[in-house]
Amino acid sequence: MTATTAPHLFRPRLWTLLGAAAGAAGVVGFLVWLLGSDPAAARPPRPVSHVDTATRACLLTSTDSDPGLPATWAAMRGLAGGGTSGVVVQRYRLPDGADGATYVNTLVQLRCSTIVSTGAGARAAVATTLATGHPRGVRFAVVADRPVAGATRVGPGSVSTRALAGLIGGHKRP
Repeated sequence: MTATTAPHLFRPRLWTLLGAAAGAAGVVGFLVWLLGSDPAAARPPRPVSHVDTATRACLLTSTDSDPGLPATWAAMRGLAGGGTSGVVVQRYRLPDGADGATYVNTLVQLRCSTIVSTGAGARAAVATTLATGHPRGVRFAVVADRPVAGATRVGPGSVSTRALAGLIGGHKRP
């Protein structure tokens, strides 16, 4: 028997070759689609948040009844301006019985570039921290009638967004 006399013997081989060629074309097409030539695919994604690159100002309070707290928190939120200023503000309350200096050092580790304190306990924690050495790249402010060595004092009656702007705005950690 020869190829001219028995063409039906070569049909399965032809279909196998056509199937293999179609499969290879499909794999190549899939790889081209997957890798693509879209230039946007080569760029890293845009950040969804600026929290890690922004200036982080932290308010440390020791009591919710401190008279300077409402004005200070309102001024800090005003400074943040809805997230368009590059300043992120966060509020922390010193837990009862906590070691104040350790808590302040935790805020430093959380990358607070400015720590503003209200309340006697929070001011004492800042004073203790500053007495042992000023953390590099961190500014401290106390809302109080009396100053704390190493911290900027803002009087409770003069707390405003403008008063805090010079302390907080645009200060980046080294």
